[in-house]
Amino acid sequence: MNDILYIYATVAVVVGLFAWQVFRKTFDPFSPIWLFLTGYVQLYVIQALSTREWAIGIRGQEIVAAANFRIFWALLWFLAVYHLVPAKWLSKGLPTPPRAWSVMAVWAFSPFLIAWGIVCALAVIRQSMGVGEDPNAISAEAALFRSFPFVLMVAGILLLVSGRIPDSPNRAALAVGLLIPAGYVLVWMFNGKRSHALIGILSAVCAYYTTRQKRPSWPVLITTAVAGALVVSLAIGWRNNPYYERSASGFIQYVGDFEPSKILAALNVQDDEEVDLNSKIVKSYETLEYGGFLLMLDTVPEKTDHDFGACYLRCFSTFIPRIFWPDKPLYGREQWIKAWQAGSELKREDDFTGPAIGLLGATQLNGGAVATVIVLGFLALGMRVGYAYFLRYADVPWVQAWWALTYFNAWFTVVGDDPSTWFYYNYGFSVLPTLGMLWVVNSFAGAGASAPAHSPVAVSAGI
Repeated sequence: MNDILYIYATVAVVVGLFAWQVFRKTFDPFSPIWLFLTGYVQLYVIQALSTREWAIGIRGQEIVAAANFRIFWALLWFLAVYHLVPAKWLSKGLPTPPRAWSVMAVWAFSPFLIAWGIVCALAVIRQSMGVGEDPNAISAEAALFRSFPFVLMVAGILLLVSGRIPDSPNRAALAVGLLIPAGYVLVWMFNGKRSHALIGILSAVCAYYTTRQKRPSWPVLITTAVAGALVVSLAIGWRNNPYYERSASGFIQYVGDFEPSKILAALNVQDDEEVDLNSKIVKSYETLEYGGFLLMLDTVPEKTDHDFGACYLRCFSTFIPRIFWPDKPLYGREQWIKAWQAGSELKREDDFTGPAIGLLGATQLNGGAVATVIVLGFLALGMRVGYAYFLRYADVPWVQAWWALTYFNAWFTVVGDDPSTWFYYNYGFSVLPTLGMLWVVNSFAGAGASAPAHSPVAVSAGI
C-alpha cells in the first residue's frame, strides 16, 4: 500500500467518526476524544502530508510507509478501546463527589491563587524581556515557588463555576471568573506559550457551558476553534519574532501587523516562506513531531536502546523537590538524547533540549509497536472512564470545575515529550492539590451553595 494512502485512510476514519456522531446527535465538543483527534490530525496527517517529500528524501520510502501505517493502526486501536471499554460500569467504582459547593471557600482560596499565579507569570515575562534575574542565579526554593503559574487559571475556573450555579448565581464571581482566563490568555501569548494560551480558552468555554448543562452552538464552536488557532499562532509568532521590541508596545504592534496567513504556518498547513528565504542551511523538519517520530522509528532500537517506559517514572520523581534530591535524574532523558544524537540530520550535543517527539515518537522510544499498543490502550481507557465520570455527575460543581481543568489534556497526550508530560509539568502541581482541598472542604463544610440533583441533559444540547 502506498504510504500516503495510510494517511488518507486515517483522515477517512476521523471524518467518518465525526459525521456519524453529528448524524446521531451524540457529538460532544467536551469529550476528550476530539482534542485527542485534533492533535493527532495536526501531527500525523497535516505534518505528514506537508513534509512528505522531505521525509522520503531523508528517511526513505520504507520508513515513511512504516510510520504512516502505524499512524493508521494505532488510531484504530485507540478508537476500539475507547468505544468498547465498559466505561459507565467502571465509573461507578470511582468515589462519589461532594454535591456541596462552598463559594465561601472558593473566595478564600482565590486571592492567594491569583496573587501566586501573577507572580509566576510576571517572573516569566521579566525573563523573556531580559530584565529578570539570571535563571542560573535563582535559588532552588525560588525556582520552585515560581513554577505554579497555572494556579491563576485554576482560580479563574473555580470562580466561573461559582458564578454559574443555577440556583444561586454570583455575578461578581462570574465577572472575575471570565476576566481571569482572558488575562491568562494575553499573558501567555506574550510569553510565547501556545499551550497555556489555548488552555485559557478551552477551559473557560467548557466551564461556562457545562455549569448550565449545555453545549455550545455550532457558531460558538467555530468561533472558539478560530480563536484557539489565532492565539496559538500569535504566541508562536511572537516567540520566534526578530523584528519587534520585546515589550508591551512591541507586542501590541506585532498583533496589529499580524497576517492571518501565518495561522496556516503555525498549524503546519503551509510553510513559513519568510523563514526559508532567510535561512542559510537546508531546512529540516525533524523538529516537528512527525519528524521526531520518523527519527525514533529509524533509530530505535537499531542504533540506540528503548527507554522501556523510564520517562513515566517522572510522574513520581517530579514531585520530589531538588532541594531534597539535588542529583535527581530526568528519567528517560538519556535515551531520548542518545536517539537524537544517533539519528539526527544535525549534530546534537549532550545538553540538547530540543522539541517534543509526539505520542507515537514517545511510544516508539518506550518499546516500539508493543509499547504503542499498551500506552494507547491505557490512554483510551483513562479518557473514556474520565468522560463517563463527568457525564455521571455532570450537575455537580466540583466535577464541572475538574472537567474544565482536565479534558484539554487529551491534546497534550499527543503533542508532548511523552503522554504523561501534562501531568508532571503542570496538572499534578496546580490542579490536583487545589481540587483535592476543595473536595475535603465541600465534603465537611455545610456553608455555600450546593448543586441541585439535576438529570444530565443530552450531550448534543445546543448543537
